[in-house]
Amino acid sequence: MSRRGTSKQERPRNASDIESRILAIYGKLSRSERQLADVILAQPGGISEFSASELAELAKISKATAARFFQRLGYLNYRSARVAAREYRRRGSPLDALNELSSPLEARGNFGIHLANDLANLTRTGESAAPEQIDAAVRTLSRSRRIFVVGFRNSYALAAYAFAVLNTVRANVTLLTPGNLDLVELLADIGPGDALFAIGFRRCPVILHQLLAVAQKRKAKTLLICDAEASATMQWSDIQLICDIRGTYLFDSYVSGMSMINFLCSTSALELGPSAWRRLEEIEELHESTNDLSDTGA
Repeated sequence: MSRRGTSKQERPRNASDIESRILAIYGKLSRSERQLADVILAQPGGISEFSASELAELAKISKATAARFFQRLGYLNYRSARVAAREYRRRGSPLDALNELSSPLEARGNFGIHLANDLANLTRTGESAAPEQIDAAVRTLSRSRRIFVVGFRNSYALAAYAFAVLNTVRANVTLLTPGNLDLVELLADIGPGDALFAIGFRRCPVILHQLLAVAQKRKAKTLLICDAEASATMQWSDIQLICDIRGTYLFDSYVSGMSMINFLCSTSALELGPSAWRRLEEIEELHESTNDLSDTGA
């Protein structure tokens, strides 16, 4: 996650740059600087809602130390870092994407360009995927006693898909639905041997971080599929699989995320072996006996 150093006058492109810069030099930070770094990394919503004084107070350090910290990260001052954070929070907004379209023709879209972008996302995701993280994810999905699947906003659609396919090859899979007000309570008995499978692409709510933190505290495995800008979320997960989701026009593209989920669940079925085949056979027998998939119902 490290990157080359930048001058103090350079305006960072987005707030994820803040976490990247912190992590790149974290081991070299002084004790007081590390206190501030920890405060920043622990803020799911970023630093945009805090003043420099408030951050310094939270970290229990002086304002002067806080000012030097942001300069050390390569920002002109705290204000430039805060502006970048606000820009990041808007990233992924369809309205911003619409405003960036340069012509009516571009606004109508080009399906060939759209497909080429999806292919590029898949390629970048495949090239950056760490084999050891994929192997760890498959072990977690196939060997955990129980699996809780969760996702919010756009990520919920992917979480629902992950639940649907995983539930066909193994038992004890639960989908935590966003409309349920008792999500934390549903994790009350999660513990060692269990896993929380989270889909957390950008613009996810704070509760995702809270659920991951609960699972980690109770010694359950945490698996996260996310985009590269989710560094604040990654700290709460044991296994991270990063997917490229950049879109061509208004919306993010989740093709690589769906592909990753498909692969993990399919490979987990192969890992499970006979038990997965038996469950698939039982489900097919139920479909035949209930005739629930018939177009006519006859």
